[in-house]
Amino acid sequence: MEKIGKNDLFFLEKIQKNFSFEKKKICVSVSGGIDSMVLLHLLLLIPNTLLEVAHCNFSLRNKESDEDEIFVQKFCMKKKILCHIKKFDTLKFSIKHKLSVQMSARELRYKWFDELLKNNLYDYLVLGHHLNDSIETFIMNIIRGTGIKGLLGIPFIRNNKIIRPLFNFTKKEIIHYAKIKKIDYRLDSSNLKNCYLRNQIRNSTSYFPNSFYKGFKKSIKFLYRENLFIEKQILKIQESITVEKKNKPFFYWKISCEKIKKLQQRSFFLYKIFFSYGFFHVKNLINFLDSQSGKKLQSKKYSLIKNRNHWLLVSNLFFEKKNKIYIISNLKYISTLPFKIEFFLLPKEEKIKKDIKTSFIDFDKIQFPLLLRTWKKGDFFFPLNMKGKKKISKYYKDKKISILEKELTWLLVNGNGNIILIFGQRLDDRYKITDKTKNILKIKI
Repeated sequence: MEKIGKNDLFFLEKIQKNFSFEKKKICVSVSGGIDSMVLLHLLLLIPNTLLEVAHCNFSLRNKESDEDEIFVQKFCMKKKILCHIKKFDTLKFSIKHKLSVQMSARELRYKWFDELLKNNLYDYLVLGHHLNDSIETFIMNIIRGTGIKGLLGIPFIRNNKIIRPLFNFTKKEIIHYAKIKKIDYRLDSSNLKNCYLRNQIRNSTSYFPNSFYKGFKKSIKFLYRENLFIEKQILKIQESITVEKKNKPFFYWKISCEKIKKLQQRSFFLYKIFFSYGFFHVKNLINFLDSQSGKKLQSKKYSLIKNRNHWLLVSNLFFEKKNKIYIISNLKYISTLPFKIEFFLLPKEEKIKKDIKTSFIDFDKIQFPLLLRTWKKGDFFFPLNMKGKKKISKYYKDKKISILEKELTWLLVNGNGNIILIFGQRLDDRYKITDKTKNILKIKI
């Protein structure tokens, strides 16, 4: 291990004040540039730390990008550090998803980082962003228009796993340290071009005086406190409007429209609460409060459904799953079904104990293959102990089953197309046990 000097201590003491790295498994994101190389150099000075490196090659600067990759690989080989390399076709991704090149690189990078964290059980994934990066983000957000959260710059910690230990240091301090320690690094020529807003801000702004950085740090502290207070108030509002909320088997949130209508500063809170779910237009949300039952607003990942006097916010994954049809070709347990079903063939003499999870059917009226699916328009059945048929939609309406419950309720369909059973609800009268029944099929969920 290299001997720790005065300049090292200046950085290490500040870093270790905020983060503990000893006996931790850490992955360092290293581009090869001055910031990440200084960060890697500093982390190598901390004893009892297991370090690995991650390098993203975004294939945006042709030969230069590949040379960055080789530079990082050689350094890691020399220091005997495991190096993970990921090459991206960023331009192709940008065109396909209609995103800017910078946003595409960001999405690709963080998706890979999440995979690395999951697959390698790191305590932290560490990035080299510093105070100047945060100031640039601050100015960019002001230009675009932002609230308090946008004024906080780059957060020093993300999801408790992705951290930025250099967030308190200026670019000037990092350059000075690299010069004294003779740290080798790569220059990114794209940083000199003004085709990106961040570069325009970076390249048109000379170094600020030390008093500016001190003032900026102080302002950020105040903003963090104020934002924390607002976030706590928003959580209280969320709790007050919540009827029910759960994450399994999918995200589901039932919200009271009446309580939303009573909120003071309703527009502000609607924006703050639903922005993170992809609903950016407050006017649409306000109009949605008085919309008809069954209406839907949809974002990229979520759907907001009006159900009588409530909003139901659900993951779009739910709608992907509910449209599936499962085939049951025999009486054996099938693992691919959305829930576990057990079939038992019983003699007629067997005592029948009825409960909501168990149904008893005349087996000789069954035709394989059976289908398991949710309802569709036009479905009907003959409810047990009732005369005549009834549409499934009318049955659900009479039972006051919510829009989502309808989509979560599964039907067992006979090989001839007849509905045998609405699971957890009602058996079709045509398949009930009678005096003529010879074989009984017991179905247990």
